[in-house]
Amino acid sequence: MRIKQRYLENQVEQDALAAKKMAFISGPRQVGKTTLAKNLLKVEANYFNWDMTTFRRKWAKDPTAIVHNLGPGPVVLDELHKYRFWKRSLKGLYDQFGNHLPLIVTGSARLDLFRKGGDSLLGRYLPYRLHPFSVAEAKDPKHPDELEPTKSRFPLKDLLRFSGFPEPLLTGDQGKARRWSRLRMERILMEDVRDLRAVANLSQLQLMVDLLPTKIGAPLSLNSLREDLEVAYGTVRSWIQLLNSLYIIFSIQPYAKNIKRSLKAEKKIYLFDPLMIEQEGAALENTIALHLLKACHYWTDTAQGHFELFYVRTKEKEEVDFCICRDKKVWMLVECKSSDIHINPHLIKFTRLLKPRFAFQAVRKKGFDRQNLATGIRIIDAERFLSMLV
Repeated sequence: MRIKQRYLENQVEQDALAAKKMAFISGPRQVGKTTLAKNLLKVEANYFNWDMTTFRRKWAKDPTAIVHNLGPGPVVLDELHKYRFWKRSLKGLYDQFGNHLPLIVTGSARLDLFRKGGDSLLGRYLPYRLHPFSVAEAKDPKHPDELEPTKSRFPLKDLLRFSGFPEPLLTGDQGKARRWSRLRMERILMEDVRDLRAVANLSQLQLMVDLLPTKIGAPLSLNSLREDLEVAYGTVRSWIQLLNSLYIIFSIQPYAKNIKRSLKAEKKIYLFDPLMIEQEGAALENTIALHLLKACHYWTDTAQGHFELFYVRTKEKEEVDFCICRDKKVWMLVECKSSDIHINPHLIKFTRLLKPRFAFQAVRKKGFDRQNLATGIRIIDAERFLSMLV
């Protein structure tokens, strides 16, 4: 299968480039950022990659030299953040030619990490975060006020077997998908980590990456992880931040407002590559988390509101797996259950307390979709639920 258009393409073209701003596209390694950017090109000669020796030499000497002999349409600067002074030189290029030079900048690591310090690019760019494929995966995703099930673009069972990354998913071979996952992680640890930070004990960092798939779905204890790894607490904390920056993991915080005895500090972590997870229930929860984060990022990046992903948990271990806030107000609660169609009592309690617009219990029961009139909670087949999102 060949995907002709990714879900962010229209937004990049009609939002950032139409407003004569640079489009910054970040996301995990091998998620399809380069493919998306190239799809927006009118001529191939307008594509530049920092790994190209001739381009590196030209850019280091004079970034404005690339504007000579360009074809029409956007210019793509791929992995430019690997250059130490990329922001300063990009600012100069944009200030001189930005009115008639549409620029798309892509990067595997979080570009917001590299935007810190030095001259500000504020007002010159719009950021977009590209995610793996999802159940819905439409070229024109739905508005958050239009949440109804649609036809699945990718079945949930395929996303659980192959992940949502283009290469393993479109190949459709589970053995090759596992190999791809392993080689991808090796490359991130050997190359991308080095580009971001000097890590003295790479073998212990690798061990932490191996341990994290067993921590999915529960509040993460950094102290427990420190004891497992036999390293300092500050080291574990800094490695977690590093893995977040590299889109290996993402963390969600507990929602504490208006909840007595709520957890306030312990984060939960999830993986961008669910192939690393062996336990079936954890893999399902992780996949749902990925879909919710993708929706939050898309709706926020495209100016449809400010969406944030949390979870709910008290010190008495009353918990709801996910909570989405829209413009700082609780908007959606989501509980994941493999097969139980009986409503989780914690979901009932927090639905009544927080009064979200939507409350779902996602289950692995094909075609199931029932609204509980007493609570307003919708018990729904997980794939049908995910088809509502981006």
